[in-house]
Amino acid sequence: MIGLSHSSKMALESLKSSKLRSALTMLGIIIGIAAVVATFTLGTSFGAFFEDQILSSGSNYVLINAQKENLFFDQHVDIVRNSRAITAASPAIESIALITYMGEQKQFVVYGVTEDFEKIIGMPMYDGNFLSDKDTIAATVGKNIAEDRFKNQIATRGTIEISIWNEVSKTYVTQTFRVKGITGSDDFNMITGAETNNAVYIPLSAMKEMTGKEDYSFIFAMTDSQETVQEASEDVKHNLARSLGISERNLDNRDLMPFRVTNQVDILDQVRTVTNVMRTFLMAVGGISLVVGSVGIMNIMVVTVVERTNEIGTLKALGYTSRDVLSIFLVESVVISAIGGTFGTLLGLAVAWAGSYFLDMPMSLPISAIVGGIALSIFVGVIAGVYPAKRAADMDPVEALRAV
Repeated sequence: MIGLSHSSKMALESLKSSKLRSALTMLGIIIGIAAVVATFTLGTSFGAFFEDQILSSGSNYVLINAQKENLFFDQHVDIVRNSRAITAASPAIESIALITYMGEQKQFVVYGVTEDFEKIIGMPMYDGNFLSDKDTIAATVGKNIAEDRFKNQIATRGTIEISIWNEVSKTYVTQTFRVKGITGSDDFNMITGAETNNAVYIPLSAMKEMTGKEDYSFIFAMTDSQETVQEASEDVKHNLARSLGISERNLDNRDLMPFRVTNQVDILDQVRTVTNVMRTFLMAVGGISLVVGSVGIMNIMVVTVVERTNEIGTLKALGYTSRDVLSIFLVESVVISAIGGTFGTLLGLAVAWAGSYFLDMPMSLPISAIVGGIALSIFVGVIAGVYPAKRAADMDPVEALRAV
């Protein structure tokens, strides 16, 4: 039986003798492997990116979101604050407001919060300081608003006018606020569901007075460690449900619950699920290209066997066994796929890098994508080459020689 090196040498010689056809045959594998590697790498990068975003948005948070108005009041904040493992809690009221600066008016989201809000969500400060509970007419402004949304940049110690709709008087209430600080992160905040740079924060007391509201849209809380987040979430849910007269059997029924309790672990699980589904779908689409490429290899190898019928007869007449002939053509199919898979893997990584660059997202380079891409191409080569190689090996040498 001939060795692998001899089979490989003959395969390379065959590829050199028909370079254009070999290149076109490899093209299908290159595109298929590139699609699979690119989608796998981008999917991994997306997952890692969003996980980093979640982990940077406060480490041990619990978010309680009211699903209707007039649900949460001060006593409910105390219930959350006194729940198991909770170390801080900040109620919040959200409203769309008109912000006026130097005669120019724009519309932004405004949150009324307490000073604990800063540490709960891990608020990054670009300049100045966040609000304290002693403040009455101070505001913290997002960096994007301060630098890009008005013709003149807003600086700390400057003043802005905030106009908010009052639910009681049914009119806009306007108040002048001194800018105490500017937030300094462009990242999407997974807790608030918005970019901290595109929001304005004012004292909760001022927000209550301007809106005429006493109920809270959200309650933000944090635990003493990440290990206690789930336990604390369950305790908060049970305690709030009991105070609102909600039956224990309805706690897991989202349609009947008037509030939602979310934590970092829940959001991480959701992100991982979405990322895995997206990656699987995209890889399946890429797999279609790979199937087309493997059919192309099989087709070309069948044609090659027909064209080299006389050569097969000669090889068998010289003493090559059917197994030797099988090995020659099978190795040729694998070599085509392996070369195409190598180029496809490099192309896929280049596409993933370009995608990460344009999306301004760090690229995650899993070694499994490189190894898997090349291994997959070899597997495709074996599958695509079995039938043509078997057909060549089964040829009768006498009949093959007559086909001259």
